[in-house]
Amino acid sequence: MVSKYAGLGVDAGKGTVRAAFAKAIDNDFPGAFVNIVRDPERPGEVFTSHMDGDGSKFIQRVLYCRKGGDPNPDPRFFSPAADDALSMNTSDIAAAGFVSGVITITDILNVSRFHVPKREIMNGIAERLASLRDLYREHGFKIYFLGGETADLPDQVGTATFDVNVHARAREEDLILGNVQPGDRIWGFASDGQATWEESENSGIMSNGHTLAATCILSSSYEHEYPDLRLKNQYRGRYKLSDPCERTGMTIAAALTSPTRQWPILIKMIIDKAKERGLFDRLHGITINTGGGATKCIHLGTGGIIYNKYIPKPPGIFTLIQAESGEAWCDMFQDFNCGIGIDVIGDKALEPVLKEISLATRVRLHDLGICEENDSEGNRVVIETPFGQFTYP
Repeated sequence: MVSKYAGLGVDAGKGTVRAAFAKAIDNDFPGAFVNIVRDPERPGEVFTSHMDGDGSKFIQRVLYCRKGGDPNPDPRFFSPAADDALSMNTSDIAAAGFVSGVITITDILNVSRFHVPKREIMNGIAERLASLRDLYREHGFKIYFLGGETADLPDQVGTATFDVNVHARAREEDLILGNVQPGDRIWGFASDGQATWEESENSGIMSNGHTLAATCILSSSYEHEYPDLRLKNQYRGRYKLSDPCERTGMTIAAALTSPTRQWPILIKMIIDKAKERGLFDRLHGITINTGGGATKCIHLGTGGIIYNKYIPKPPGIFTLIQAESGEAWCDMFQDFNCGIGIDVIGDKALEPVLKEISLATRVRLHDLGICEENDSEGNRVVIETPFGQFTYP
């Protein structure tokens, strides 16, 4: 049976993308979380580049702004788009060990200025990118924003899209190669809650699955209220943005637009502490559980591993989405992170380090399970959840 998310035209696991570009991509480290190339001119150095954005989440931000009714809206309505787009890139490269070398950022904003407040959007994103750059620098990153491109595309874009590209360098010895082994432990850090550097509580939704989340939750009345936003047949739910999201303690708007956590800050702390204690070689893999959710680790390493994980009850935003959409739980754990933002995989000796980082950042740590040898080719993920056991693929 096709999942409801796939029925909306979204490939949650990015399988078609991987298949299409597999032969074209240069990658010297196929087990790592991102594609990495050795620098042919600098022995011992490697580089990577990564591009992603905040996806359909921007539409909810525009709608939230419209409901405020202010003809000159506060740019802060749009600033969290910078959190989402930046973290969707820096987190992925951090998961492969890119936390110590130079990182450069560029952005692409495509906007329909007839339907959205272009100036406020630009100001909000620019201000937040600057503050995020400073936040990263405070945590020891060598990170630089080099500008980007803003394009007026009223025919192609109904509201706006925001994407970020990062380029990063590292020493080969600093990479996390995905060399997962049978017997490795699997831990997970929670996507919800409030990290020490965050200004408010987070629902944990991050930046995947929003097409399904908004479709099943938000009221169809918005398509009549704001016809210029091209929402026809997009929303089929029963909630308004100002309604309480009872399972989270937030409003629906706050829960849906909670920004993606800046995982590189936590990951750098793990790496630095592991190196300090001579344990870096025991850290075998990190995954960022966006597209693919709990199954993201299936792409880590070069095969031969069964990832056995126990996933605790998901935070309220995910149980609400499931109840309103009717999406099967086996698909929910692929569509969304369902409360576990990142997996950390390695030797049990890492556990004291991870507990220390959890305490320091106030991000909850879960002991998820263990890796076993897979008799067949490739990897497999088996998750035990409050809603049953599911196996992928």
